[in-house]
Amino acid sequence: MRRKKVIMFIIDSLHPQVLDDVTQDGSAPVLAFLRKKGISHSRVVSAFPTMTPTALSSIATGAYADKHKVPGFIWFSEMSQRLVNYGATPGAIMKLGVFQTVKNLLYNLNQEHINPRIETFHEILEDRGYTSGNINFFIYRGRKKREPHLPLLIRLAAWLRLRGPVFGPENLALGECCLSPSLQGFRGPAGPFNKFGFNDRFSCMAASELIRRGKQPDFMMVYLPDNDGYSHRVGPLNTHPCVRKADRMIQTVLNAFPSWERALEENAFLVAGDHSQCPVDANHSTVLLDKMLAGFRRMEMLSWGSARRYDITICPNERMAIVYVLRNQESVLPAVVDTLSGDERIAQIMWREGERIRVIQGGSRKSLTFWREEIYKDTFGAAWNFCGDLSVVDGEVRDGLLHFGEYPDAFSRIASALESQVTPRVLLSARPGFEFYADDSPIYPGGGSHGSLHESDSIVPTLLAGTDFDLPNLRVSDFFHWLMELLPASSR
Repeated sequence: MRRKKVIMFIIDSLHPQVLDDVTQDGSAPVLAFLRKKGISHSRVVSAFPTMTPTALSSIATGAYADKHKVPGFIWFSEMSQRLVNYGATPGAIMKLGVFQTVKNLLYNLNQEHINPRIETFHEILEDRGYTSGNINFFIYRGRKKREPHLPLLIRLAAWLRLRGPVFGPENLALGECCLSPSLQGFRGPAGPFNKFGFNDRFSCMAASELIRRGKQPDFMMVYLPDNDGYSHRVGPLNTHPCVRKADRMIQTVLNAFPSWERALEENAFLVAGDHSQCPVDANHSTVLLDKMLAGFRRMEMLSWGSARRYDITICPNERMAIVYVLRNQESVLPAVVDTLSGDERIAQIMWREGERIRVIQGGSRKSLTFWREEIYKDTFGAAWNFCGDLSVVDGEVRDGLLHFGEYPDAFSRIASALESQVTPRVLLSARPGFEFYADDSPIYPGGGSHGSLHESDSIVPTLLAGTDFDLPNLRVSDFFHWLMELLPASSR
């Protein structure tokens, strides 16, 4: 019997309630079809921070940030001693320049920022002898050398300095910036008014084109980005129109087969979000970290000279933030914690002390310390010990197991974020309704936001169809392990 191929659809910021609504009212027929025919999960846990580069890296590698080393959308690079920003706002792009922004997103994210010692699903599958495809999914690293052909407008904005190959799978589409030979001649909605091809329609048209040409790879990752921006604007619980549109786009892929039933006979499908979003209050929702930490000498995006000239740098990631301590750790880090710990808008303030991890609740200053030790197992099988107040992460020990409520997989996700880099730093996670700001970072008052440890940002829905094989654990990193079981090393 011929082994089934695998198609994954990642819908950015897909909210569980919205998926329930559109599949139950009949307005998203293909998602309803896949749900009816397969397995449905409503509480799959994303990576932390719940930012797209970190979550997609976890999907592509099967690991949290302590292994793949992508700590957020905005972060401080220990290698370059500069701030990394993948283009969070127009102001950030203006400051960094188009050259550095596109280089970070198109080149550096895959070639430098992701840990070179960890393999992506494309690399592993192609080593196993399978064909692999990547359509608009930002973590595309593979074995095949490709030459991007950037749109003229981008090349001119970058002063014609962007050049050089990328390494991806056999079948690669990164908007109109890079198309593999298998998609030669393909034209989808592109140009500056269509995000140069980084849109849902382009993604699904490219996927269906590969199928119609008889070039469908054994594994194809299809990324649908549009819902993220829509959710930021209108709020996550109002995204039904955009998810219905995503359904229509996914229909074009299944319509490339003789029937949807035939598509299920020939393929295993996974449809999921990378993270969700939390509604943000319209008024007084912004924690102004640049003002709160004004007493420290702060490295900003365009600061010159050695990072060691500065006390801190602030990297807001919407509802999460990283405060890097660049010098005098013994005095500066406690002072940062003390400055922030009285603010009740901050749910968790987190940092490392040797092998132990400290967590303080903003406002109440309740504290918790935890570390790796074979005393308590959590529900995913990781072993921990702790002292202090578990309510800081809505945790409890029940029947000998650590359970977490509003902050799912809290210990593993906090630890992975803190262990992703060496530089001393303080991590912040906001309470629902709030987000952080400093130095041209994105904020969405009255809309939706993400990044935090809270379940509102962290829980995503997942549909599996065309296979009886379920996720080994309900985490986005386990999409990788599900895929590896469906396309094993021994049977190609």
